[in-house]
Amino acid sequence: MKSRITKTVALAALMAGTAGVAHATEGWYGRADIGWSFDGNIDNGDDSNGYAWNSPTLEHDWTESMGLGYAFSNGFRLEGEIGHRFNQMSTETHIADGDVHAWSAMANLYYDFNRGGALEPYVGVGAGVARLNFDATDGIPPPWFIHGDDTVFAWQAMIGVAANITDQLDLDIAFRHFEADGAEYDADHSGVHYTGQSDYEHEAITVGLRYQFQGPPPPPPPPP
Repeated sequence: MKSRITKTVALAALMAGTAGVAHATEGWYGRADIGWSFDGNIDNGDDSNGYAWNSPTLEHDWTESMGLGYAFSNGFRLEGEIGHRFNQMSTETHIADGDVHAWSAMANLYYDFNRGGALEPYVGVGAGVARLNFDATDGIPPPWFIHGDDTVFAWQAMIGVAANITDQLDLDIAFRHFEADGAEYDADHSGVHYTGQSDYEHEAITVGLRYQFQGPPPPPPPPP
Protein backbone atom coordinates (compact mmCIF):
# COMPACT_ATOMS: atom_id res chain seq x y z
CA MET A 1 0.00 0.00 0.00
CA LYS A 2 2.76 2.40 0.97
CA SER A 3 4.56 1.57 -2.28
CA ARG A 4 1.45 2.44 -4.33
CA ILE A 5 1.03 5.78 -2.54
CA THR A 6 4.69 6.61 -3.13
CA LYS A 7 4.37 5.82 -6.86
CA THR A 8 1.16 7.84 -7.16
CA VAL A 9 2.72 10.88 -5.48
CA ALA A 10 5.80 10.60 -7.72
CA LEU A 11 3.64 10.38 -10.87
CA ALA A 12 1.56 13.37 -9.81
CA ALA A 13 4.70 15.38 -9.14
CA LEU A 14 6.06 14.49 -12.59
CA MET A 15 2.81 15.47 -14.32
CA ALA A 16 2.64 18.73 -12.41
CA GLY A 17 6.21 19.53 -13.36
CA THR A 18 5.53 18.84 -17.05
CA ALA A 19 2.32 20.89 -17.07
CA GLY A 20 4.11 23.74 -15.36
CA VAL A 21 6.78 24.20 -18.04
CA ALA A 22 6.48 27.82 -19.17
CA HIS A 23 6.88 28.95 -22.78
CA ALA A 24 7.35 32.53 -23.96
CA THR A 25 4.19 33.72 -25.72
CA GLU A 26 4.31 37.54 -25.55
CA GLY A 27 6.54 40.35 -26.75
CA TRP A 28 8.89 40.83 -29.71
CA TYR A 29 10.06 37.91 -31.83
CA GLY A 30 12.00 37.22 -35.01
CA ARG A 31 11.71 34.37 -37.50
CA ALA A 32 13.36 32.98 -40.62
CA ASP A 33 11.89 30.41 -43.02
CA ILE A 34 12.74 28.50 -46.15
CA GLY A 35 10.14 26.79 -48.30
CA TRP A 36 9.48 24.63 -51.33
CA SER A 37 6.82 25.66 -53.84
CA PHE A 38 4.55 22.91 -55.08
CA ASP A 39 1.94 24.84 -57.08
CA GLY A 40 1.51 28.18 -58.82
CA ASN A 41 1.28 29.94 -62.15
CA ILE A 42 1.79 33.27 -63.85
CA ASP A 43 -1.15 34.17 -66.07
CA ASN A 44 0.27 36.41 -68.79
CA GLY A 45 -2.99 36.61 -70.72
CA ASP A 46 -3.04 38.33 -74.11
CA ASP A 47 -0.86 41.31 -74.89
CA SER A 48 -2.19 44.45 -76.59
CA ASN A 49 -1.57 42.84 -79.97
CA GLY A 50 -3.84 39.93 -79.03
CA TYR A 51 -0.99 37.42 -78.81
CA ALA A 52 -1.82 34.75 -76.19
CA TRP A 53 1.08 34.17 -73.78
CA ASN A 54 -1.14 31.78 -71.82
CA SER A 55 -0.68 30.77 -68.17
CA PRO A 56 2.45 28.67 -67.61
CA THR A 57 2.68 26.84 -64.32
CA LEU A 58 5.64 27.50 -62.02
CA GLU A 59 8.23 24.77 -61.60
CA HIS A 60 9.00 23.70 -58.02
CA ASP A 61 11.68 25.81 -56.38
CA TRP A 62 12.83 27.51 -53.18
CA THR A 63 11.35 30.46 -51.30
CA GLU A 64 12.78 32.42 -48.37
CA SER A 65 11.35 34.89 -45.86
CA MET A 66 12.23 36.74 -42.65
CA GLY A 67 9.90 38.42 -40.18
CA LEU A 68 9.92 40.63 -37.11
CA GLY A 69 6.78 40.84 -35.01
CA TYR A 70 5.07 41.32 -31.69
CA ALA A 71 2.90 38.74 -29.92
CA PHE A 72 0.03 40.12 -27.82
CA SER A 73 -1.50 38.53 -24.73
CA ASN A 74 -4.83 37.94 -26.54
CA GLY A 75 -3.34 35.43 -29.03
CA PHE A 76 -2.80 37.83 -31.95
CA ARG A 77 0.58 38.51 -33.55
CA LEU A 78 1.40 41.48 -35.80
CA GLU A 79 4.40 41.08 -38.05
CA GLY A 80 6.43 42.70 -40.81
CA GLU A 81 7.91 40.30 -43.38
CA ILE A 82 10.22 40.39 -46.37
CA GLY A 83 10.30 37.44 -48.77
CA HIS A 84 11.64 36.15 -52.06
CA ARG A 85 10.30 33.52 -54.47
CA PHE A 86 11.94 32.22 -57.63
CA ASN A 87 10.54 29.80 -60.21
CA GLN A 88 11.16 28.72 -63.76
CA MET A 89 8.10 28.81 -66.03
CA SER A 90 7.01 25.44 -67.38
CA THR A 91 7.20 24.74 -71.10
CA GLU A 92 3.80 23.03 -71.18
CA THR A 93 2.48 26.06 -73.09
CA HIS A 94 4.24 27.55 -76.11
CA ILE A 95 6.68 29.41 -73.82
CA ALA A 96 10.10 27.92 -74.52
CA ASP A 97 11.96 29.58 -71.64
CA GLY A 98 11.06 31.90 -68.79
CA ASP A 99 11.46 32.62 -65.08
CA VAL A 100 10.05 34.91 -62.42
CA HIS A 101 11.39 36.50 -59.24
CA ALA A 102 8.89 37.81 -56.68
CA TRP A 103 10.20 40.06 -53.89
CA SER A 104 7.63 40.97 -51.25
CA ALA A 105 7.16 43.23 -48.23
CA MET A 106 4.13 42.22 -46.17
CA ALA A 107 2.26 43.11 -42.98
CA ASN A 108 0.87 39.92 -41.43
CA LEU A 109 -1.73 39.28 -38.74
CA TYR A 110 -1.77 35.87 -37.03
CA TYR A 111 -3.88 34.21 -34.37
CA ASP A 112 -2.31 31.49 -32.21
CA PHE A 113 -4.32 28.65 -30.67
CA ASN A 114 -3.26 26.71 -27.56
CA ARG A 115 -0.89 29.49 -26.52
CA GLY A 116 1.91 28.22 -24.29
CA GLY A 117 1.33 24.60 -25.32
CA ALA A 118 3.89 22.24 -26.83
CA LEU A 119 2.08 22.62 -30.18
CA GLU A 120 0.51 25.95 -31.18
CA PRO A 121 -1.59 25.88 -34.37
CA TYR A 122 -2.15 29.25 -36.03
CA VAL A 123 -3.84 31.00 -38.95
CA GLY A 124 -2.81 34.25 -40.60
CA VAL A 125 -3.40 36.73 -43.40
CA GLY A 126 -1.13 39.34 -44.90
CA ALA A 127 -1.17 42.29 -47.27
CA GLY A 128 1.57 44.35 -48.86
CA VAL A 129 3.45 44.81 -52.11
CA ALA A 130 5.37 42.52 -54.46
CA ARG A 131 8.02 43.36 -57.02
CA LEU A 132 7.66 40.94 -59.93
CA ASN A 133 10.55 40.55 -62.33
CA PHE A 134 9.96 38.08 -65.15
CA ASP A 135 11.10 37.23 -68.66
CA ALA A 136 9.84 34.72 -71.22
CA THR A 137 10.19 33.85 -74.88
CA ASP A 138 8.16 31.63 -77.17
CA GLY A 139 11.29 30.33 -78.95
CA ILE A 140 9.63 30.38 -82.37
CA PRO A 141 11.83 32.12 -84.99
CA PRO A 142 11.78 35.02 -85.03
CA PRO A 143 11.35 34.74 -81.23
CA TRP A 144 8.93 36.99 -79.34
CA PHE A 145 9.74 38.16 -75.84
CA ILE A 146 8.05 39.56 -72.77
CA HIS A 147 9.72 41.36 -69.88
CA GLY A 148 8.02 42.54 -66.71
CA ASP A 149 9.37 44.57 -63.81
CA ASP A 150 6.50 46.02 -61.78
CA THR A 151 5.40 46.56 -58.17
CA VAL A 152 1.81 45.58 -57.36
CA PHE A 153 -0.48 44.89 -54.41
CA ALA A 154 -0.06 41.41 -52.90
CA TRP A 155 -1.87 39.32 -50.31
CA GLN A 156 -1.32 35.97 -48.65
CA ALA A 157 -2.96 33.45 -46.33
CA MET A 158 -1.14 31.11 -43.96
CA ILE A 159 -1.97 28.11 -41.78
CA GLY A 160 0.60 26.32 -39.67
CA VAL A 161 1.80 24.97 -36.36
CA ALA A 162 4.66 25.92 -34.05
CA ALA A 163 6.39 23.24 -31.97
CA ASN A 164 8.38 24.23 -28.88
CA ILE A 165 12.09 23.46 -29.00
CA THR A 166 12.97 25.55 -25.93
CA ASP A 167 10.95 27.99 -23.84
CA GLN A 168 11.83 30.76 -26.37
CA LEU A 169 12.51 28.90 -29.65
CA ASP A 170 9.87 27.27 -31.88
CA LEU A 171 10.02 25.11 -35.00
CA ASP A 172 7.48 26.62 -37.42
CA ILE A 173 5.85 24.61 -40.25
CA ALA A 174 3.30 26.31 -42.52
CA PHE A 175 1.37 26.33 -45.78
CA ARG A 176 1.37 29.68 -47.64
CA HIS A 177 -0.82 30.89 -50.49
CA PHE A 178 0.42 34.12 -52.15
CA GLU A 179 -1.06 36.24 -54.95
CA ALA A 180 0.05 39.40 -56.77
CA ASP A 181 -2.05 40.49 -59.72
CA GLY A 182 -1.84 43.13 -62.43
CA ALA A 183 1.92 43.34 -63.04
CA GLU A 184 2.52 45.12 -66.34
CA TYR A 185 4.94 43.75 -68.93
CA ASP A 186 6.37 44.80 -72.30
CA ALA A 187 6.19 42.45 -75.29
CA ASP A 188 8.53 42.55 -78.27
CA HIS A 189 7.17 41.13 -81.53
CA SER A 190 10.05 41.32 -84.02
CA GLY A 191 10.92 44.84 -82.89
CA VAL A 192 7.32 46.01 -82.45
CA HIS A 193 6.41 46.73 -78.84
CA TYR A 194 3.16 45.89 -77.06
CA THR A 195 2.04 45.72 -73.42
CA GLY A 196 0.13 43.32 -71.18
CA GLN A 197 -0.55 42.30 -67.58
CA SER A 198 0.32 39.21 -65.55
CA ASP A 199 -1.34 37.65 -62.49
CA TYR A 200 0.96 35.70 -60.16
CA GLU A 201 -0.05 32.88 -57.80
CA HIS A 202 2.28 30.82 -55.59
CA GLU A 203 1.83 28.07 -52.99
CA ALA A 204 4.53 26.61 -50.75
CA ILE A 205 5.27 24.60 -47.63
CA THR A 206 7.71 26.44 -45.35
CA VAL A 207 9.86 25.38 -42.40
CA GLY A 208 11.65 27.79 -40.09
CA LEU A 209 12.56 28.96 -36.62
CA ARG A 210 10.82 31.58 -34.50
CA TYR A 211 12.62 33.13 -31.51
CA GLN A 212 10.80 35.00 -28.74
CA PHE A 213 13.18 37.65 -27.43
CA GLN A 214 11.50 37.91 -24.02
CA GLY A 215 11.59 34.79 -21.86
CA PRO A 216 8.59 33.33 -20.04
CA PRO A 217 7.56 34.80 -16.68
CA PRO A 218 9.19 33.18 -13.64
CA PRO A 219 7.15 30.48 -11.89
CA PRO A 220 5.14 31.57 -8.85
CA PRO A 221 6.84 31.09 -5.49
CA PRO A 222 5.98 27.91 -3.64
CA PRO A 223 3.20 28.17 -1.07
CA PRO A 224 4.33 28.87 2.47
